[in-house]
Amino acid sequence: MTGSCILFAAYLSIPLLGIVSGIIAPFPVIMVRLRIGRGVAFSCIVGASVGLAAYFGSTTALLYLVQCGLIALLIPELLLKDIGASRAMVWTTSINMLAILLIVAFMTFSGSFDFHTAAIAEIKRSVTQAETLYVQAGIKGEELELVKKTMSTAADFVIKLYPALITLTYLLMAGCNILLLKRFAAKTGYSLKIGELKDFRAPELLIWLFIAAGFSMLAPSPLLTTPAFNLLAIMAVVYFMQGWGVLLTVIGRQSMAGMLRVGITIVLLVQPYMAALVAILGIFDLWGDFRTQKQQENL
Repeated sequence: MTGSCILFAAYLSIPLLGIVSGIIAPFPVIMVRLRIGRGVAFSCIVGASVGLAAYFGSTTALLYLVQCGLIALLIPELLLKDIGASRAMVWTTSINMLAILLIVAFMTFSGSFDFHTAAIAEIKRSVTQAETLYVQAGIKGEELELVKKTMSTAADFVIKLYPALITLTYLLMAGCNILLLKRFAAKTGYSLKIGELKDFRAPELLIWLFIAAGFSMLAPSPLLTTPAFNLLAIMAVVYFMQGWGVLLTVIGRQSMAGMLRVGITIVLLVQPYMAALVAILGIFDLWGDFRTQKQQENL
């Protein structure tokens, strides 16, 4: 309880660096569930929520329950059912998003809170703070106007895409906690079916959802294009993971696998647009099955 509570509090209190602690905040409770039991893990979540509510307020406690509590409870239960890491990530993220939608719908219809308006205000506030930092750094004139224009464009982009960004954040949290669990799996006393990232494959039927979202982008109404845009962003990350799995498999067969892996990672960090090529590779892996070594026929 204490570890999860401290990590989440650090996430709230320490800008940027606190993001890492927020991502792994569910992990202490996950370990408690696997090493001691479900009841103790649930008690830890309740205790952490009470502590956060007392110090930060009830809204923070609710955020902890949705963001960390559900992940901490769902991941071990799903993995113990041997459904695999990728499906555990999908199920956990889906339930997280469903919980958020239900809370937002309740608050919206009760008139107590307008989530969309609050999200837009928070994004604009962040842009204003960033612009202030640039001014304090001594940027003036045309350079400052260019920065403001760029920040405004980025804000409009984030306002359209924030549902996908929230979904991907939960997907990232689930994935990182599963990776940590794989590292410490021997201490849990369970044989967990987690697998390797290089073996990740998206469900084949998912490609039709991707295609439908792509065609929906041609619609004249933002009521269709905005959800389609968010769906495309999520699907792109899923197929990036599949493409990355293909690369890891191919690289693993080479004599200098470690250096190649580091080199490709650096290229992706320096040139983020290369990620699109990796996602395309993941899409075509559905038909090409690039990870299966082809047997040469003897003539």
